[in-house]
Amino acid sequence: MSWIGLTDHTDGRFAPSGLAGDYSPSTLPDVLDRGTLMFETHLPEHTHQHDLFGGGKEGSGRSIMFRGASDIGITMEQRHQSDVSHAAIRLVNEGRAQTVRVTYAWDVASGWARLALEQPESPRPITTVMHAPYPHKTKDLRDLMLGYSNRTLSKDVLFAALSTEIVPIGTMPTLHPETPIATPDGYRSARDLRRGDTVLTGSGDIVPVLHVVLNRLPARGSFAPIRLHAPYFGLTQDIIVGAEQRLVMQGSEVEYTFGQEAVLVSARHMVNGHAATWVAPGAIAEYVQIVLPGHEVLIAAGCPLESLFVGRLRRNKEKLAASVLADVPSRLLPEHAQPYHQVLRPFEAITLLDQRAA
Repeated sequence: MSWIGLTDHTDGRFAPSGLAGDYSPSTLPDVLDRGTLMFETHLPEHTHQHDLFGGGKEGSGRSIMFRGASDIGITMEQRHQSDVSHAAIRLVNEGRAQTVRVTYAWDVASGWARLALEQPESPRPITTVMHAPYPHKTKDLRDLMLGYSNRTLSKDVLFAALSTEIVPIGTMPTLHPETPIATPDGYRSARDLRRGDTVLTGSGDIVPVLHVVLNRLPARGSFAPIRLHAPYFGLTQDIIVGAEQRLVMQGSEVEYTFGQEAVLVSARHMVNGHAATWVAPGAIAEYVQIVLPGHEVLIAAGCPLESLFVGRLRRNKEKLAASVLADVPSRLLPEHAQPYHQVLRPFEAITLLDQRAA
């Protein structure tokens, strides 16, 4: 995958050779027949639709615009000379502001495009497929990343990014590749584990590694890196994880408040300036994650962390093909009926952390 563009309200980058040096040619074609536009945004509680992200050079006859509203979800409108195409995805209104990830991928040669809507804390993307997509002028996409040509970037948008490849959707890896993972033979870097190796779980069992997945992602929004500091969370050394990596929390407060021995809490809710801090981001973050048979708990430098939750992905060929596990035969994937522990919602996580700080 090659990320070539990244933008937010403080910076805009466009690198034909790739933001992470992973794209060999030094120049791009004039037209991108294949690629992905991704952005994350808040959907405010008000219900009137408003422009989120997009633009087009005046007089060119080409434009793309994404719009959003809490009761509608996301709509996309593309203009290509005299042609206009639309796509929409409705999101259930939960009565509060929501953060969503929007991914538009297109492949002109195959006559296929996909608009996907995800909530970062949920592994279940909502998608709609389109046919006969328009190609995109490279300079138009450059202008979107750099803020030229009447670009719209709503204050609700956290970041937007551009890739020359079709970006996976659904569950994503969230561990820094050098994260030390407990195995029967001692700690090993997550990136060095392979199918057939074994790891120690939070319950002390030894289980086999089924798969290790790797991905490069924009280091922004739900992909932003967080440093977890030792000795908090049982850590013997600092580790870096993605914002949506979930930690296993235990203790009397957990049992009293939730009636559970342990719960899962996203790392983003741990950030407090000392136990967990945001890492000054570069453009791209590289993450790995480990698939275990029963979604068991990993031990990372002494800290219990969630392994990759795949649910029943193997049963849905289309969702599997769109995921980071697309290259894995479905027969080699496990089924995870539900997360190993209860996953706390944002307000529940805040409540728990307030109790621990009291």
